[in-house]
Formats: sequence, structure tokens, C-alpha cells
Amino acid sequence: MFFIMSRCGRLRTSIARFVYVAAMAACVMLSLQACSNDDYSTGDGKYSYLTADLVLLQTNSSKTVTAAVLDDGTRLSLTNPFTAEWTTVPDSVYRALLYYDHDDTSGSVKARSVSQVHVLRLAAASQTNQMCTDPLGLESVWLAKNRSFINLSLLFKSGSTEADARQVIGVVLEDVTAGADGKRRAVLRLYHDQASVPQYYTVQQYASISTSDIDADVVELHVNTYSGEVIRTIDMNG
Repeated sequence: MFFIMSRCGRLRTSIARFVYVAAMAACVMLSLQACSNDDYSTGDGKYSYLTADLVLLQTNSSKTVTAAVLDDGTRLSLTNPFTAEWTTVPDSVYRALLYYDHDDTSGSVKARSVSQVHVLRLAAASQTNQMCTDPLGLESVWLAKNRSFINLSLLFKSGSTEADARQVIGVVLEDVTAGADGKRRAVLRLYHDQASVPQYYTVQQYASISTSDIDADVVELHVNTYSGEVIRTIDMNG
């Protein structure tokens, strides 16, 4: 069983920390039987200028999303403010994948579709009673332009089941060392528990690792894939 410990401050819910009762790891649960996507606009059928970006959605006092901020700091004003079932806190920020069209006349954008992106917070290796590294697919890893997140494109094996089975992902800080060049290197390992979810088809999902807790110049991310362990190195100052 899992429960949520809400995080204080403006970043709410999308950066909530999921903690196992037995003090396992700080993780995010993903229910992958169905891919959730909140479509709130059917559009006009013309998507020549459709753009997709990982963003921070901003809600107002009525829990309505009125703007989005790109990872390069650009702020997008929405011509069609919206709500989603997971934007439940007013005056807050949520991590998401946003599809939108540019409005060349006003400089604003029209949102077309949105899906939540889970943000993973670091857990210490000492907090992890049993490390799970079930394989999964890793499409890509990149550092956000504002260096607030390490973004992941992940491929999960999933399938329908009668039980309420959920896969679990998280990120564990294994070590921080200082090299001869004086640079601090943080070794992270992706936690993944396939649980009892069957592996019939592939589901792509994004996740972001918050860098606020990473005090290092270089991050070395270890991920167990179906082709073996993959190590991705991220220069935090690059």
C-alpha cells in the first residue's frame, strides 16, 4: 500500500512524493492499463503548427490552467484556459506534456491536449529496503534548458488485468563522489517494479527528475533495460 505525502510550497501534486509504508523509496505510481489524456478541445482539424512541449502549468485561484512555462523560461498565455482532473490545487504549478497551436495574431497559444508528467524526487539508498530494477525501455534522457529537471522518455510493458496492479518507478541516489578534477558526481539508479502487470504491449510515458536535491556537477543515471544496463551521463553545468 502506498500513501501520498504532499509537498509544501507552490509546486503541488505533480511533484507529490509517494512513499511506501515500510520506508521503501520515494516513488511515483503509474497505472498503465490505459493511457490517460485529457482532451478538452476537439480543434478544427488543422494541426500544421501543432507543438508539443514539457511545461509547468500554472493554475489560478479557481484551479484553472491559464498559462504554461517552457523549460527555457518562455511563458505561454492560453486563449482557452482549462481544467483537468489532476489540477486540483489553486495557484499551483503542475508538470505536464502540452500540445498547443500558436496564434500568430495575438502571440498567445491555444491548448489542444494535455497529460500529466510525474516528477520523481530523490530517495537515499538507505531508505530503500529492497531495490527493484525490473527492465523497461529507455528512449531518451535530457537536461531541461533551465536545469530544473532531468527528463526521461520511458517505455513500459503493460497489459489488461482484473487486479488493480500498478507499476512503480522512482529514483535512488546511490553515491556522490568528488573526482580528481574537483567535480562532484552523483550516481542515480532508476527504481522500477513491474509488480504483477502483464507485458503485452508497450506504453510510452514521460517522467522528470527534480534536480533541486542533486548537489553535483555530473549525474550518472543507471537504468536496467531489456537490453541490459544503460548508463546515461548528464553534465549539470553544460
